[in-house]
Amino acid sequence: MTRDQLISKLSELGVHPNSYSLGALRNSECVCVVEDGDKWKVYYVERDKPDELASFNAVDAAYDFVYTTFCQWLGVKATS
Repeated sequence: MTRDQLISKLSELGVHPNSYSLGALRNSECVCVVEDGDKWKVYYVERDKPDELASFNAVDAAYDFVYTTFCQWLGVKATS
């Protein structure tokens, strides 16, 4: 999915924008998607310590993963 699609879907789920970052690591409790060379990495940052959750070759796959992860955390079924 695209960046705008992800933002829209997370908003529909009620996920606050401070709970994620698309493009940079943040020093707060949030999910972050960052480009690292030719990979897109997804981190969960807690207490200013990033923990890598997954790595992808394409940004759309990373965004799909973020959406699916939030759905799992919230106990809702992911939609297409």
